[in-house]
Amino acid sequence: MKEINDYLIILKIKSGDVDAWEKLIDKYYDKIFNYCRRRFFGKSRLAEDLTQETFLKVISSIDSYKFSGSFFNYLFTIAVNTCNSYSKKNDFDVMVFDEAYNKELEGQDSNFDFINEQNRNIQRALDQLPEYQREAIILKFFYDMKVKEIAQLTKTSVPTAQSRIQQGLDKMKQILKKEDYYFE
Repeated sequence: MKEINDYLIILKIKSGDVDAWEKLIDKYYDKIFNYCRRRFFGKSRLAEDLTQETFLKVISSIDSYKFSGSFFNYLFTIAVNTCNSYSKKNDFDVMVFDEAYNKELEGQDSNFDFINEQNRNIQRALDQLPEYQREAIILKFFYDMKVKEIAQLTKTSVPTAQSRIQQGLDKMKQILKKEDYYFE
């Protein structure tokens, strides 16, 4: 049903319906924004810029979209490539963003409940992974993508995508154990 709805929205867009663009962006904006924000250590402004850039790329290429496969996968591929390009172009420095993220957390209310504490610990561990492992884990666990879909999006083989997920999870467990945070 979701694919049929996307198909109809895109047909309307291709015929010049401006309101259909709004529907499409409303439908997927949060998913793309959250991916970008997680990918870049919770930096909301950067995530907004990258999300906008992703949708601008979709707008400029929608006429060539062929309806083969899921539109969400098409959109997500553009988002992944946009984030990868940003990382390469700007010589992305993990330590600078990690420091900024920690400062952001310090300024927040200290009465976080257990779930928020868990989320912060998991995010900090995720932030310490190499970009390729972080990306694979985000796609797998935050977007419920299958390993095959992750392999397609990241332009790797299925075994490589699976390996990145497993190695990333193993590193996260090590990081969390060092911080005296245990989970199963």
